[in-house]
Order: sequence, then C-alpha cells, then structure tokens
Amino acid sequence: MLFGATDSSAQTNDAGEPAGVPDTTAEDSDSAWILLLLLLLGAGATFYFLKVQRPSLPDFSGITGRDPSSDNLPTRRSATTRQKISADSITSADKTAFQQLLIDIQAAWSKQDLTELRRFVTPEMLNYFSAALADNRSQDIENHVDDVVLLRAEILEAWTEQATHYVTAGLRWSARDYNLSLTKQRGEPDYVVEGSEETPTESGEAWTFMRSQDGKWVLSAVQQ
Repeated sequence: MLFGATDSSAQTNDAGEPAGVPDTTAEDSDSAWILLLLLLLGAGATFYFLKVQRPSLPDFSGITGRDPSSDNLPTRRSATTRQKISADSITSADKTAFQQLLIDIQAAWSKQDLTELRRFVTPEMLNYFSAALADNRSQDIENHVDDVVLLRAEILEAWTEQATHYVTAGLRWSARDYNLSLTKQRGEPDYVVEGSEETPTESGEAWTFMRSQDGKWVLSAVQQ
C-alpha cells in the first residue's frame, strides 16, 4: 500500500478545515470587485462619450433678438383673430415702402434722432431703439449705418389681425456699419471702435411691418 493512501478525507489542516480543499471565498470576492470596477469604468466612459465628446446641438429656444411688438399685442398669436394671407397679395408698392423704411430707419438711427424714428416705427419699437441708444451711450459709443443698399428681400409671412396687416420680410443689405468712440476725437487711436467707415459689409434681419386700415407701413418688430 502506497504511503498516504490511507483515508484522506479524515485529514484536516490547522484551521480545522479539510486539507486539500482550496479556499475560494477570497478569490470570488476579489473577482466581484474587479467586475464591479470594470462596469463602473465602462459606464463612466459611455457617459463621457455621450455628454462631452459628442458635439452639443444648438439651442434655438432663445433666438437672437426679440419681438417688441408682441409686448402689447396679446392677440398676435390668437388663432381666432390671426388670418394668414398669401405673400402674392403684397404689392410692389408695399415692397418699395419696406425698402424705404429700411433706409429711413437706419438713417434716423445713425443720427440718434428719436423724433425722426417715431415717424417710421410703432411706440414699442421706439422704446426698443431708445433703450438701445441709451445702452450705446453708457458704453461711450455711437453706431452708424450709412449708405444702405438693399440686396435681397423675401416675404416670409403675411397675415391680418382685426383689420391690421402684418408682413414679415427677410432683408439683406449692404452698408458701412461702424461704431465711433464718444470720448475720442477723429484721428485719435481707437476713434473707430468697431467696423469700418469706408468698407461696406452685409447684414441680414427679419423685419415685421404693420399697417392699420388706410394707414402707412411702420416697423413693428426686428429679429436678427
């Protein structure tokens, strides 16, 4: 009979546990922790990819510019009073009036002449321009938009509300658009704060015009 071939099931180690039976409790615990750590790392990597690496989509909830006319036109969006009309109903005379308003309003703005602006805009828009001019003065600048030339115009929407006509037109124009310092003299460094007095640039905005029955067109809103 070979040595040690006696009843091995009766052999025990010092701890009283059967000899020859490996202790797998610690190994199982280590494996569980490693698996948990790998899962956490994988979740973190996925979150980083989705939230950081992926380019965020633009947020259009706060479009640049505002619609001042809506402040005092609570029924502007009412389905019961707002009646859409065809863009074909806008005549060439209407479009000529829009073009002239663009030129006249920019000229009055450049002169900071609120009295002149009053002729071409609604009271709400006059308040808007007044606040914008005051903001420029607080920064010691004045904005000029000279030699305005309308390049393109597109009727985006037309409707009526309680006998008042509205037209939103997408306008694109060329002009010398620049800011001058109110604290410096011509010829001094940084007299021209921004833009160029000589070189025209292109700009574009959506302007909404309104006309009461038998009235004239005036500007009621601007969106950049």
